Amino acid sequence: MSTPPRRADARRNRERILRAAFEAFAAEGHLVPLDDIARRAGVGAGTVYRNFATKEALFAAVVTDRVEQIVTEAKALGDAAEPGEAFYGFVTEVVQRAMFNHALSEALAADIGSFDACGMDAQFTAAVDVLLRRAQAAGAVRADVDVQDVRALMTAAMYMERRHGGDGRLASLAYDALRPEVTKRNETNFARCELCAAPLTPAPTGRPARFCSAACRQKAHRRKRTPPKTS
Repeated sequence: MSTPPRRADARRNRERILRAAFEAFAAEGHLVPLDDIARRAGVGAGTVYRNFATKEALFAAVVTDRVEQIVTEAKALGDAAEPGEAFYGFVTEVVQRAMFNHALSEALAADIGSFDACGMDAQFTAAVDVLLRRAQAAGAVRADVDVQDVRALMTAAMYMERRHGGDGRLASLAYDALRPEVTKRNETNFARCELCAAPLTPAPTGRPARFCSAACRQKAHRRKRTPPKTS
């Protein structure tokens, strides 16, 4: 027997709840009370519970789609011509997004477990692992690092950046821990790209370079003009 179509007003209520939950979780994280989400949505708490049995189920519904987008982006980088650039660029971008979205930050932290209704945590880990292994094979990441080390470092970078202004400097310092020891010794006196933290070749004349490539320069310029993503 087929399920009757959801009434239009019920569908609208569900959409309003999801929008309100996204805004509340992004601003305050998982600890925001369910009653606050109901007020934001303009519905009663009972309506929220009829759509989502628990706050964990609502959180999962909100974050799963966002994590899925990130996993898709990681998979698209799986055959990038420059594995090191792809790896460091990806982790930098994810940390930047999570700095402005508490829900995403919590979901991508080490313990998403109870919120991971659709297995996205495992998919995210697997996608990052592919990028990591390719970067290690290219000599861009030290060989004794595993994907859980990378995830822990990303989590730390998210919180450090949120607490200290979010200019990317602390995240760049954290990523230095992933670089091979020989590379780090050779690059001790090198400045770093403000976007991807790659070492910069010292300029023989003129002002010191801020970015490692025209692509990073253009991307940084676009970010200044466009508000950071919260999805």
